Amino acid sequence: MTSTKLKLFELLQTDETAGTIHFEHRRMLLMDADAMGLLRKELIETLGIDRARRILTRFGYACGYRDALTTKDWQADDKLAQWWSIGPKLHMLEGMVGVRILHSRIDKSNGIFEVDVEWVNSYEAEQHRTHLGVAESPVCWTLLGYANGHSSAVFGREVSYSEKECVGKGDARCLIIARAAIESDEQMRTIKTDDEEENLQAQLSRVLDALDRREKDLKHQEAKVSVLESQLMALCEAVKEPGVTEEIIGTSAAFRKVMKEVERVAASDATVLICGQTGTGKDMIARRLHAQSGRKERQFITVDCGALPASLVESELFGHEKGAFTGAIKQKLGRFEIANGGTIFLDEVGELPIETQVKFLRVLQRGEFERVGGTQTIKVDTRVLSATNQPLDKLMAEGKFRQDLFYRLNTFTIHVPPLRERPEDIILLTQYFVERYSSRFKKEIASVDQRSLERLRQYHWPGNVRELEHIVERAVLLAEGEVLTVDVPFASSPHQLEPITEQSKSRPLTTLSKMEQAYIEEVLRYTKGLIAGKGGAADILGLPASTLRHRMKKLGLK
Repeated sequence: MTSTKLKLFELLQTDETAGTIHFEHRRMLLMDADAMGLLRKELIETLGIDRARRILTRFGYACGYRDALTTKDWQADDKLAQWWSIGPKLHMLEGMVGVRILHSRIDKSNGIFEVDVEWVNSYEAEQHRTHLGVAESPVCWTLLGYANGHSSAVFGREVSYSEKECVGKGDARCLIIARAAIESDEQMRTIKTDDEEENLQAQLSRVLDALDRREKDLKHQEAKVSVLESQLMALCEAVKEPGVTEEIIGTSAAFRKVMKEVERVAASDATVLICGQTGTGKDMIARRLHAQSGRKERQFITVDCGALPASLVESELFGHEKGAFTGAIKQKLGRFEIANGGTIFLDEVGELPIETQVKFLRVLQRGEFERVGGTQTIKVDTRVLSATNQPLDKLMAEGKFRQDLFYRLNTFTIHVPPLRERPEDIILLTQYFVERYSSRFKKEIASVDQRSLERLRQYHWPGNVRELEHIVERAVLLAEGEVLTVDVPFASSPHQLEPITEQSKSRPLTTLSKMEQAYIEEVLRYTKGLIAGKGGAADILGLPASTLRHRMKKLGLK
């Protein structure tokens, strides 16, 4: 059979049921050129260019050698030139390269093998330039290996091709030349088809095993890099947040009820929904839940759902692949992936778009998702805490919140009371914020004006603890003396204030230390001197026992 009569589809037998393609007795595969290009890039970056060249050349040698063995019986023994010409034709039919034979002279009896060919549209040169850029030396390694293997099998002696010019290194063409050494038959290696094939199979098997091990190592390294990237991004998230106190201040019955609920559920991995008005400290409750959980050593990631543009919510939560949309210039990890192993807190969860809620529900149910523009399923082990200042039942009735998602989030609900329902905590919180901002602004404040304290206790606090903090912060910033006067925006309150009597005006001013001392003494009397443990003074004050003991020592209390 002449090479000009070869037709690809006449050479192949396909079995669509079995999923196989055969060329004579050999199973064949259709390979994606870009995938081969990426494999080449991976080999070069992992093993170095020299080892990658050797592996790919041997791979090509095996392909060419086996093609020659397969077509050996198509020609008479004395027609080596015709047998050899089938190789370049098969190379073209397989989509590897176009071959133009410039010169060929093959005479086995006289030991002559001279071939000059030009390769057109080399897939290797194309892929190398696409993935790695212009090379310093020829890059058509598998093609060269194929030519060496095929010609060596046909000629019965080792034939070596060399690529003199290569498009991959910027030349106008790929020019390949082969010359066989003229030596005696005793010095020549003749083809022992069965033994050589077995030896080649063993070599290829070792190479493939090594590549398989390398692939597993790479996957392991990629997993480690992903974990480190997640930890780095988690640290970046923490650094971006303003300093948030770990202390939660309050002694009122309403506040103690919340803290008992936190203690009950913190150690579990249960999903918790924190409900309460804006400014009540829902984020602090979430942080306390994380700090008392088994995940406290891992990352705590906060997502303000209300602050995210609807078009970017999915990308922010689940990440995206490079090219997923305009502006996606690189892969990005989502907040769920960064929080893997730790806790994620979704503040104002009622603001999530309805279409995002479906994907969020899947994470809650199965712990898996895909990045935007991706197909790989990513598994995460993340505890979910969420908060809302909106009635989710109303949002469900309006079709803005999924009922199944609500039931999934509502495993355990904590209601944080507004500040006006815990008036006993106002003075304690005021004292705490005065100390905090006095230190920050380097102010020497000894006490708070009694009239200001009365006004603070009587104000309605629509902005809750956050509003109190901002008011105290402003007052401390503007303070000029040791006695702090706090301006409370009574005009914004819907409630009428009780008038301040002459008796209250005449009350003596007191220092913050004395106020704190008196309050701690009152709590200790209530607990009959018990400091640590459930129901102890530290538990009521919401402080670590060591912190309370330090304050007592500082105040001279025993």
